[in-house]
Amino acid sequence: MGGSISLLRVNTNPTVRSIFAASVLLGACGVSCLVGCATGSDSTPGSESQSATGQAGPATIAADVIYKPAPWKKTYSEGKRVIRREARADGDSPNRWVIDEFDSPDGTLRGGLVRQTFLERGADGSIFLAELHMVAENKILTFDPALVLMPATLSSEKACVSTSDVTMRDGASDAATKSRGTATQTTRIVRQKGDVTVVESQMIAKFDFTTVERTATLDIVPGRGIVREVQDRSVRFGLLNLSRKTSTVTLIEMPPP
Repeated sequence: MGGSISLLRVNTNPTVRSIFAASVLLGACGVSCLVGCATGSDSTPGSESQSATGQAGPATIAADVIYKPAPWKKTYSEGKRVIRREARADGDSPNRWVIDEFDSPDGTLRGGLVRQTFLERGADGSIFLAELHMVAENKILTFDPALVLMPATLSSEKACVSTSDVTMRDGASDAATKSRGTATQTTRIVRQKGDVTVVESQMIAKFDFTTVERTATLDIVPGRGIVREVQDRSVRFGLLNLSRKTSTVTLIEMPPP
């Protein structure tokens, strides 16, 4: 198993296809290879935790606090839009699962399937991204080796940086058109206050002359996982800004059954 998400270069020829491919990949890795997770010093202000006794120290967070294995269901809101995420086992292994995401623009829970995320848990507890199925766009992204989304334990003292090869196919057919490149991600703890840990995942993706940047900021609470997610995504062609979008989703506390 392998890496993470932040810098991506895919060699495609048609300009329009290159831009669309970059946008699809970046939207998919909402949540992100060189094998393993390279670490470096991260002395960002505010990255220390404050204990109940008043003693400051490095903040840490375990991978399974963010990426809990199946089964589970969660519902998020983005204005009037409702997003459901449901995790189920992938085969017989407890260390492989799929997160199905449903989008409900009308505020109900009847939205259609828009995305499938295939995750794996390594022997050390790290979480890897194996595939992304962009159902609405009929795109399948495969990472080889599987891309590290989160080391077993992330510390505010060091950021996690990882890179992987990525293949994007237009559908599941063996004859589907393919685009190949690389993906690299940097994951770090921004701060920790009380029971909330804020984790930032930053990606820069390059397709020929197209550059896509994505920064996702996750508010995480033990036992609840991601309670708030802010994403900022932009696409550039050379020095020309083509698009930029910011979105925020918030966990809806569902009443017990």
